[in-house]
Amino acid sequence: MKEEVVYCGIDVSKSQLEVALLQERWQVANTPAGIAQLVKRLKTQRAKVHVICEASGGYEQILVRALQRSALRVSLVQANRVRQFARAAGILAKSDIIDATVLVRFGAAMQPALTPAQPAHIARLRELDAQRRHLSRLLSAEQNRLAQLSCAELRALSRSLISKVKKQIATLDARIAAVIGQDQILCAKAQKLTSITGVGSRTAALLLAQMPELGSLNRAQAAALAGLAPFNRDSGTMRGKRTIFGGRRALRTGLYMAAVAAAHHNHILAPFYQRLRAAGKPSKLALTAVMRKLLIALNSALAPTLNPA
Repeated sequence: MKEEVVYCGIDVSKSQLEVALLQERWQVANTPAGIAQLVKRLKTQRAKVHVICEASGGYEQILVRALQRSALRVSLVQANRVRQFARAAGILAKSDIIDATVLVRFGAAMQPALTPAQPAHIARLRELDAQRRHLSRLLSAEQNRLAQLSCAELRALSRSLISKVKKQIATLDARIAAVIGQDQILCAKAQKLTSITGVGSRTAALLLAQMPELGSLNRAQAAALAGLAPFNRDSGTMRGKRTIFGGRRALRTGLYMAAVAAAHHNHILAPFYQRLRAAGKPSKLALTAVMRKLLIALNSALAPTLNPA
């Protein structure tokens, strides 16, 4: 007998959660106490509850972890997919309660895959990596601003801020290295990743944090997850230009820098890049091809780690 499943849509904001389940609509505070109250109410349902919520700048993380700890089904979906679904369904209005209701309909129609719970050390690594990337962007912006300042006092303040940000980045690098070093599997993966020319410790940490699935995917899945799979743009006899989009942006940015190094120093990828350039391919297109080939090589390198003989 097929198990009955009911979909629950939760629209997440900084201060509150808007919940839609069957014919009920209610709000709870987006706090540990409010989420505990919500979880308790969901667990009283006779049918299996499958929660659908959107990624909301991190405000959804406490909710998702609480649902997973309570063995409730939860799918974290892209906001853009849900918005496109709403438009296709003719739902043009937007409010918190409407969004929660749309999430219910999206879940029933699309039946998205469950979001797997992350081990604590992977969640910690992701959080550290996200903060480091934020500080790197801040550092770059402040260094650019310093070059434009003429006031001596402002330049001194800017240099002080740059120094502090650099120290915090160094601290985060040490914490990231410690998290990787304390876990045998992560440490083995990092060693395999950095053994490939073009991949340094920073890129390895980024891959381990942003793509923990690496090593368990096939070639197409790995490329699509990183946003490196080219999509067709054809219609009738017209053949459009293939482009890449989607995927995990932070991962793609890190791979780009690794590909630049690999295109000049890797004994396999450097000749591959030169062949593409000699064939008249633009440099960015050739680098994208190197990124994809590098990612596939990294995915293959980690497979034995996950499936030891």
